Amino acid sequence: MKKKNAIQQYLQTIPHIVRYVLLGALVLFISLFFPNNIRLDYNFEPGESWRYEDLRAPFAFPIKKSETLLAQEKEYLAKDFMPYYRLNAALGQKQIASFETAFAQRYQQLNDSIRALIDSSQAQDLGQGLLAKTYEQHIIELASQHQAEGKELQFRLIEQQVELGEHQALDFLSQREAAQIVVDSLGKLPQSSEQTELLLALLDSLMAQADINYDASLTAKNKALAIDNVSLTRGMVKAGELIIRRNELVDSTAYAKLISYKEKYDQEINQHKNGFLIYLGYLLLTLALIAIFSIFMRTYSPELFNNNQHLSLILVFIGGYSYLSFAVDQLPELSSYLIPFCIVPIVIKNFFSAQMALFTHIVIILIASMLLSLDYQFILVQIIVGMVAVLTKRKTRYLTDFFFAVLYIGIAYAGCYLGLELIHKGAFSPVLAEDGRLIEEGVEWGNLGWISFNVFLTLLTYPLIPLLERIFGLISEITLVELSDLNKPLLKELSLKAPGTMQHSLQVANLAEAACSEVGGNALLVKVGALYHDIGKMLNPPYFIENQNQYNPHEELTYKESAAMIIGHVTEGVKLARKYRLPRALVDFIATHHGSTRVEYFYRMYQKENPDLEVDPADFSYPGPAPRNKEEAILMLADSIEAASKSLKNPTGQDIDQLVDKIVKFKLELGQLQNTNITFKELDQIKAVFKKMLRSIQHVRIEYPEEQKKKSE
Repeated sequence: MKKKNAIQQYLQTIPHIVRYVLLGALVLFISLFFPNNIRLDYNFEPGESWRYEDLRAPFAFPIKKSETLLAQEKEYLAKDFMPYYRLNAALGQKQIASFETAFAQRYQQLNDSIRALIDSSQAQDLGQGLLAKTYEQHIIELASQHQAEGKELQFRLIEQQVELGEHQALDFLSQREAAQIVVDSLGKLPQSSEQTELLLALLDSLMAQADINYDASLTAKNKALAIDNVSLTRGMVKAGELIIRRNELVDSTAYAKLISYKEKYDQEINQHKNGFLIYLGYLLLTLALIAIFSIFMRTYSPELFNNNQHLSLILVFIGGYSYLSFAVDQLPELSSYLIPFCIVPIVIKNFFSAQMALFTHIVIILIASMLLSLDYQFILVQIIVGMVAVLTKRKTRYLTDFFFAVLYIGIAYAGCYLGLELIHKGAFSPVLAEDGRLIEEGVEWGNLGWISFNVFLTLLTYPLIPLLERIFGLISEITLVELSDLNKPLLKELSLKAPGTMQHSLQVANLAEAACSEVGGNALLVKVGALYHDIGKMLNPPYFIENQNQYNPHEELTYKESAAMIIGHVTEGVKLARKYRLPRALVDFIATHHGSTRVEYFYRMYQKENPDLEVDPADFSYPGPAPRNKEEAILMLADSIEAASKSLKNPTGQDIDQLVDKIVKFKLELGQLQNTNITFKELDQIKAVFKKMLRSIQHVRIEYPEEQKKKSE
């Protein structure tokens, strides 16, 4: 026996162990994303005022150029880079030799009459002289990309591997100028036209080849080398030098110094810090947050904390957003404003309380700000917007409610962001000094684009809620509204097969909903639970009094068989609900609406018929369990009271009051409400609602003194 009790105690502790294993696993999961170095805790932007104390450099560091400045310098360098042209000094002699050969061949091809008009020796000397004179001045052929500059082009001249310095195209002959020199020179000499034509034909073709040409590969190589050698810094800050004063404007120069200091600090400090201690610091902060969160849940939402399946949903959200924050931090082109944090409070307030939604949101924001090293502005904006998400309609029962909630979130985001930007920037648009310097950048409008996308992603909440219901065994008002439709298959079938039961269920639903609203419970949940609580009766409708006419089938059964038939509507109802995949909460309403009470009528009749037999109460008792929360307790009371009220004939207000008080007292005495979180004050409120509504339903008439006298007699 002792061994059996020990085993039972051990089994009872397993859920508690699992709960703390889940919390520990969450902390370890978040620890995977801890920053592995120390970051400078200064947050600043160009155009803002420096809100910290005067900052002096603890060590010397170079001032790095910004990416924009570097890109501009490289662009200017590429644009103004002086090209390379290569001189082929041997080309002149080569062309002279070519002229001699070409002249001899051409001269031999002429007929005797023309040869007689040409002085071959004079012509040959003249051609060689012109070629030598022209190539001494050098002929340049400009590349197509340099044609626009023409003679103004400046370039570096190179011969073989020797650079001959910088030159201008003006220093050399163009191909047109070289041809013109030949024409002018030949025109001044006394010679036959045949000789002139022969020389022009030969010299034009030879002088078409320039001895100075663009070297594209050498230019590209040296341009790339020059760009690569652009200095990444623009000066030094000495150790002890003032970087910026408190409240001083962070202009472009100060911003460059601060960025350079931050990079150097991160590099220097992390070379001398213990990485394990950094990790330990983050771990202690995370443990503190999760511990406080656990205490909050255990104190204010024990039913959530003690349900591992529901607790898992909260922990998945915290872990998921920790990873999402880490992932966004790894992509510098993305903004933290992209992360749709408001999905969390919207989802959680649909399943649990608004307090739990807000507290979970705050914990997620604090963890994200720690992982992203973000400042108070991020925390302030996200917490305010999270509060708006929580304060919008308690539940997003309808699609329009949901869209309005998202709209309010978008307005809150934009308003908070603009407010903080104006506080720090003081201007909507950039402000320039008279000399053109940027004094103030103004509002960074680009972040509103990220915020808009964030709000768009928040729309994913609506389809996400039904998915989470299935995974974590929850139920939302979206699903409850859908299930409350009387045309749903189960309710339609119930109304056709057992119309009396359907009417009873509708009356119970109205009673339970009103009572639950009075004590702050989930009125929609108990209403839908009431609609489905008796679906098991449609398997054998005539065995239940609300569906009977003149014939009573119980007359043909023993009392035990009748009790089994009545009890069976609970077990069969549970099976039917599971077959139709109703949410777990509705299945629980079916199982608990009679608790573990007895079918009193058949139990007492069996005792009366068998006075000498020991009656086993289990044969006449519902399987239970007893109600475990406020909503299940209210449904049990509403079901019993509504059914009992049908037996009253011409009831007075006093009759109804006595009936309600009697049934509630009876359930309490049987211990059916001891596992619920319902209070005596709430029971009084519930009874008052039942009495008021039953008076209206039963059309209670006024009882006159004469009738009261007769009753008392």
